[in-house]
Amino acid sequence: LLSYIDLTDTAILSGLQKNVYPLYDELKELRGLKGVKEHLAYIRDKQDDYSKKNIAKYLKKSIEQYLPIVKRQDIDHE
Repeated sequence: LLSYIDLTDTAILSGLQKNVYPLYDELKELRGLKGVKEHLAYIRDKQDDYSKKNIAKYLKKSIEQYLPIVKRQDIDHE
């Protein structure tokens, strides 16, 4: 999902660290590392060219939409 150019952009890395990584940490607590990998693979397959220009925003929106679904599934299974 991240290009080598993205990895050198401190604004992107800062945005990921501040706004995205904590949400993926939450997913990891709920679904484990496998769940995080599955989600990232899914959104990578669905990613459009326009979203590659702002990867931090794309990842943030994706996980913000996915976490409530995961939480509902957990409630339904209790």
